[in-house]
Amino acid sequence: MLMSSTMDEDEEDTTPILDPSIPVVTQDMDILVERELIRDWRYVTATEQLAMFFYAMGHGVATGSMCEQFQHSSETISCYVNCVIKVIALLRFTYIVLPSGTDLVHPRIHQGDRFYPYFKDAIGATDGTYISAHILKDRQARYRNRKNVMSQNVMGVCGFDLIFHYVDAEFEGAAADMMVLRRAVDVGGFTIPQGKYYLMDSGYGNVGHLCTLLWGTIPYLRIPKS
Repeated sequence: MLMSSTMDEDEEDTTPILDPSIPVVTQDMDILVERELIRDWRYVTATEQLAMFFYAMGHGVATGSMCEQFQHSSETISCYVNCVIKVIALLRFTYIVLPSGTDLVHPRIHQGDRFYPYFKDAIGATDGTYISAHILKDRQARYRNRKNVMSQNVMGVCGFDLIFHYVDAEFEGAAADMMVLRRAVDVGGFTIPQGKYYLMDSGYGNVGHLCTLLWGTIPYLRIPKS
């Protein structure tokens, strides 16, 4: 079934919001309910709470639009969206885990003649991205990135199976990538097993167990751009 708005008594005025047949939706719902992180309330079900969250994150709409879509007050919308954000954040230590030094060479490396044995000690890639942010006017200068957009500078580290190993989302958009990396290594708990290394783009420097690729290449072992 589809999670749909019930704005009017007219059944024709409905818009699909959440399709439980999508694997990520059912997985998220099952995990959060099984761990009792979210549950049905008298007027708002667990499914509707998750629908509010996905709708807010996926569309970036104003609260007023969500009030019309879900037929709840702005206070209710804000409350449940923030509740889902907090409970999903609780799962970060379960699903975002640094690798150990005993992990085997990833099949993508081991089975590729172009990569093995040259990248046998590589365990993943690191890169930064800008995530748009809404900032109070008196604090905007620190969040204005080199593209003149208000954002946070987020560093993501993932393995060759595209599973995240580490995420740092505490820096303003004006911060340099290297600053984010140094903070992650110094006080953020980002460690690399002895003898292993991550691939990085040219925005970072060759430090410690990090290998910067040449300009024009990207960290996922693809053929360099011509």
